Amino acid sequence: MEDVQHESVYVAPAHDAARIEVFRSASIPSAVANLAIPTVISQLVTMIYNVTDTFFVGQLGDPRKVAAVSLVMPAYTMLTAIANLFGVGGSSVISRFLGSGQPAKAKQTSSFCLISAIFVAAIFSILAFIFQRPLLLLLGANQETYDFASNYIIWVLVIGGIPTVMGMLFGHLVRSEGGARQASIGMSFGGILNIILDPIFIFTLGLEVKGAAIATMISNCAAVCYFLVYLAHKKGKTIISFVPRKLDQEFSIAAKVVSVGLPASLQNILSLTSNTVLNNLTAKYGSAALAAIGIAKKIDMLPMNVTMGISQGVLPFIGYNYGAKRYDRVHEVNKFTRIVAVCFSLFCILIFELFAEPIVRLFINDPETIRLGASFLRILCLMTPMMAISYLITTMFQATGQGKRALTISVFRKTTIDVPLMFLMDRLIPLYGLMTVQPIVDTLSVGLAFALYRDFSKKLDAQTDQEK
Repeated sequence: MEDVQHESVYVAPAHDAARIEVFRSASIPSAVANLAIPTVISQLVTMIYNVTDTFFVGQLGDPRKVAAVSLVMPAYTMLTAIANLFGVGGSSVISRFLGSGQPAKAKQTSSFCLISAIFVAAIFSILAFIFQRPLLLLLGANQETYDFASNYIIWVLVIGGIPTVMGMLFGHLVRSEGGARQASIGMSFGGILNIILDPIFIFTLGLEVKGAAIATMISNCAAVCYFLVYLAHKKGKTIISFVPRKLDQEFSIAAKVVSVGLPASLQNILSLTSNTVLNNLTAKYGSAALAAIGIAKKIDMLPMNVTMGISQGVLPFIGYNYGAKRYDRVHEVNKFTRIVAVCFSLFCILIFELFAEPIVRLFINDPETIRLGASFLRILCLMTPMMAISYLITTMFQATGQGKRALTISVFRKTTIDVPLMFLMDRLIPLYGLMTVQPIVDTLSVGLAFALYRDFSKKLDAQTDQEK
């Protein structure tokens, strides 16, 4: 367990006092409401924003074009992985530094994360451009979908790579100092703009798939502009800074950030691997099947995004109280958020099981795609409560610097059983067996998550007893 050196109790500037007070003394339900609700809203807007491209492209009535957008999504996940590497890792380290009274180190951490993220995102975009063809073929593109997917990937990954990463990263960092509402506004601004621009570029300008990609790129740029204006307005009243200080200490900070951020990033990379395998196994069943899986997985993102919003909202809270050695509040917020997330997941299962066909029909009018998509959705959603619990426990490990525990869950979930099961289930139950993999994996991984949580909880209790 990481040792935290306390310089002093962090005293926030007057304008930030209310934010920090939420971390320090607000009741658990009140703290979750203040921190998680704005983040959930921004996460839902972001989900709608990601689904928007699929929705409006689906109105063209061509499964090939929907399939092309779906194919690129796993590669888009790499941008999320970069953002999480420095965003989740940075947010965890910053909140713990603030909790232990070390604001200067928190500021160093933010500058390291921002500069490093820009560099890594730039490298990724260049590589995506150079290796575009083999990348798309790896993702499952064929003669029917390649040209559409190529148009999409250029604008979203190559041109829009840095803005996408920076928008997500700014959201993490602003939340880390208690600005959940401001982070939500910034993320939502980009999402709402994409919803407005998509029909203009796709239909009015007649750009179709390319238009959807351009709208997404512009929206991500707009979100970054919002955060830059916000930070410029705050001037010296924030720990978020592009200016590195005390470079001799950057290595230790980098190690802290990467130890937490890498498991979060790896989770996205492993999801990329999983989705790539899924797309390739599905492609042999035709464009309708591929489009149906893309749509079903987008819809099934609803409970996952709510859980992500809750977890990202309370991550700074957990990190701050862990840094301040308020382990009782760490336990309490973890239990409360699990209850909330599970209840919402059960509600989603009910809605998806009852209304699968009309929900899928919102995205496309093709009868075969609707039939397959509804069947896939009903299977995919079954174990979302297990996914919610596993994700929240993983986030708690990230917030407290327990990178190895978070990594163990991610690797077990997405490598050890996920990919091998796809090949097995596809053989046993062609096509439909692929949809059973996620519920099986979610059920098995939650057992491991609870085992690791109990062990960590015992260590926290022992440390609490020692300090009394």
